[in-house]
Amino acid sequence: MSELIVDLPYRIIDSIGDEFYVSVAGETRADGQWEGWLEYVPLDESDPLLTPTETTQSTRAALVRWAEALTETYVQGAFERAAAAAAPVRSRVVARQMVEEPVTTPMTEPFPDPFQLFDIGRVAMRARLSALTRARLLSLIASYGLNPPGKSLAWLTDRQLVTFIVTAVEAQSRSRNGRA
Repeated sequence: MSELIVDLPYRIIDSIGDEFYVSVAGETRADGQWEGWLEYVPLDESDPLLTPTETTQSTRAALVRWAEALTETYVQGAFERAAAAAAPVRSRVVARQMVEEPVTTPMTEPFPDPFQLFDIGRVAMRARLSALTRARLLSLIASYGLNPPGKSLAWLTDRQLVTFIVTAVEAQSRSRNGRA
């Protein structure tokens, strides 16, 4: 069964301006070895682009080490290979789609208002939000209505959730203040 191995700290923007987040997924083979590939997940939640198997490693830990050592140049080249395949690989279950949607019920315990955090500046806001658990970040998004379309955020990394919150608060603040 496929599983998400690691989210990579890169994003890819293709020639038409579509943005993709990058992760490494993998699965064990019948012989116990692990194979890994890259997944390029578009922001619009359409089907991701997948590379063919990029590596075979003896253990999951070895696959994690391989993934964490990937460079931006390698990730860009792999994107070109995935895009050249013309259509997403459909023979594998996409690891990101296997992540269960976390519970996003509003928080009941006291928590700093993200709009007040925004007033102290983006850097300080990011620092405060980065200290929160994933569940708390998702609860904050639900509590303050920061995801009006209700799109799935399960595929975002914690760092991307922080960016999502900062961006949503900024957009809503501008809207409230009459600025476009």
